Amino acid sequence: MSLTEFLKNADVREKFNEAFPNQGKRPGGDVQAPPQTTNYPLVGTAFDYLLRFYLRRHIGAYNARQWVAEDGYMHALAYRLDIADEVREIIDEAEVHRDEYLETGTLSRSLIESSLDLARIDGIYRSGREPTNLGEYDDGDIIDCIQLIETLNSSEALTGDVVYLNPAFGNASKLVGGADADVILDGMLVDVKVTKISTFKADYWRQLVGYMTLADIHATLQEEGICEGFEPRDNNYWESLPEITEFGVYFARHGELVTYPAEVVYDADHYPEFRSWFVDAALSEYGTI
Repeated sequence: MSLTEFLKNADVREKFNEAFPNQGKRPGGDVQAPPQTTNYPLVGTAFDYLLRFYLRRHIGAYNARQWVAEDGYMHALAYRLDIADEVREIIDEAEVHRDEYLETGTLSRSLIESSLDLARIDGIYRSGREPTNLGEYDDGDIIDCIQLIETLNSSEALTGDVVYLNPAFGNASKLVGGADADVILDGMLVDVKVTKISTFKADYWRQLVGYMTLADIHATLQEEGICEGFEPRDNNYWESLPEITEFGVYFARHGELVTYPAEVVYDADHYPEFRSWFVDAALSEYGTI
């Protein structure tokens, strides 16, 4: 389960909509990177990996959690899937191609192919589905990934000094059965959407409010010393997160970043009541922290 699943609860959605109606603004420009195939989820997840590599190369200091594909590999081992060895080889190759990119800055076809396979491996962990098409690539998906990175590069939307890649919220994440954001960049929490639709959907806004609430709860738990059970997932991930001062969505196909000050959530008169409700509702749903 996860924050996404928690937000699918009708009562939860109603409370979010009542407390924080959608204030999201649609991107103002045209699509710069139109999709080349209908493999939308695959390309979206592959871009998530490419974005990690891009930000790690371009931002001075990075902090990263283990790839979800690594979790997929552990699941493949635990359930004795026949593809476990192949998954391990793909992950190892992806690390080699990533390191080549970090050194040279060349976005190779091999790196993109690895990212597409990592996206497929994610499915083992997220949905329990075993991929059947590892090593198969549509040229349209390759072109799509290249265009998305070129759009990001030309937009200069995501720049800064310190970046957290797929940050989680410690014990606060456990409240909802797991939650991790896409990026925190110099105190700005960013969710990445790879969609051609020029709309800021209500579920985007609910997800962002959920992340902001979890970040606040995590900070409170740290202040009170309640961090037992949370361990960094690699040597480059810090348990402490920066203060979140703004949040928003990067529309990857438009090359646009839409942001809002953290005060929109934290300074709302009803926020303390909402936060208390959030904790109670999550504990009622998941029963633990």
